[in-house]
Amino acid sequence: MTGAVPQRLRELDPETILWLDRLDSKQREALIWAGRLNPAQRNRLDAFLDLDQDHFEAGFAVVRLWTRLRWLGSTSMWIILTVAGLLLAVTQIVDQLKGPKP
Repeated sequence: MTGAVPQRLRELDPETILWLDRLDSKQREALIWAGRLNPAQRNRLDAFLDLDQDHFEAGFAVVRLWTRLRWLGSTSMWIILTVAGLLLAVTQIVDQLKGPKP
């Protein structure tokens, strides 16, 4: 039976086994994902997770703001062209309603 269990799992202390047992499937997947990171990526993740709460939330606020600005930038040309088209249509309608110039 012990041949089927990897050596690294047999060497875990009981507290670690209980901690791993309490993880749900998403948490286990995240732990496996983090374990596959290369050392530089893991260091960046550790630095990010070590941030205090204010800096952590500020980082997410910056990302949210950047996402909104990016959305505005990508749609601004569409908005400008739509407004210009509407103004052109309104001026043509007004010219038609005024009738021919004497």
